[in-house]
Amino acid sequence: MAIPSQRPGPSAERSGSFERGERRALGDAVWGRKAARLPDEGVLLLCTDLQGNRDDYERMKDLYDREIAAGRRCTLAFLGDLVHGPSPEFHEPGAWPSHLGTAYFDRSAELILDFEEFSRTANAFAILGNHEHAHIGGPVVPKFYPDEAAVLDEALGEHRARIHAFFRSWPLIAVGRCGVVLTHGAPRSTERDLAAFEALSYDGHEHIPLWAMHDAGTVGSLLWSRAASELQARALLRATSLDGQPNAFVVFGHDVVREGIEFIGDEQVCVSTSFALLDADKTYLRLDLARRYRSARDLRAGEEILRLYDLPHPAAR
Repeated sequence: MAIPSQRPGPSAERSGSFERGERRALGDAVWGRKAARLPDEGVLLLCTDLQGNRDDYERMKDLYDREIAAGRRCTLAFLGDLVHGPSPEFHEPGAWPSHLGTAYFDRSAELILDFEEFSRTANAFAILGNHEHAHIGGPVVPKFYPDEAAVLDEALGEHRARIHAFFRSWPLIAVGRCGVVLTHGAPRSTERDLAAFEALSYDGHEHIPLWAMHDAGTVGSLLWSRAASELQARALLRATSLDGQPNAFVVFGHDVVREGIEFIGDEQVCVSTSFALLDADKTYLRLDLARRYRSARDLRAGEEILRLYDLPHPAAR
């Protein structure tokens, strides 16, 4: 299969910021594409589903900074749902439910504004999640408010249109020569190849019921699915190959794994970094982009699998 150029072709969904010539640190290999291309070397830090948790976001930035200070090239990837956290009434005395993990205040607006600025100079990017999609063509998400996107849009005020354009520049998937594929939801669907991903649209999903989104084409499926079969995962791994060999495994979030990580066969890893977890269980991944992984089972606790608040971090060794 031919490898598409790293420079994206024309698209009706090119973000306004890209049309104005604005560039970010990872450039056209990532921003403005549906299928982002990861660097071929360095460290890759992966985290999932912050949903407005500014403290966990800052922790990931700190881990990124440690890698840079140690002299390593580093890429920081957020696998969607950076925004939309609990409403204020959850902080009334005795109101915080145990299933939401460690209590935190939703700081989605300031988080996403900071990330927009941070990603201009840092090698950091985000995969689109279903919560960001609600702002740019996805259905209404009513987890904590009847319309979570409307609440965040109001908080963004004059920044709203610019952040919508920023969301549109986020990829749906990312792939690297190390053999990893990144998605927000489970790998239930795929396009035939990487070039076909670039023709996908984030628009037109506004009126699809939430229960039907996992069957609403590749976009809906990869944003909303919580489970995929081995055959479905392998289809995505073949379609996203960069060298003719199937990729090794898919990393995704979207679902909540109380222990922080779950392996589904050799091809799928679901990670929970933030939302609905206790601080002690929050998990992220640290991968070697220059290595070719053979299976999800290559990931080791204390090496690639790390707790968000455990010390020391490998960069300090």
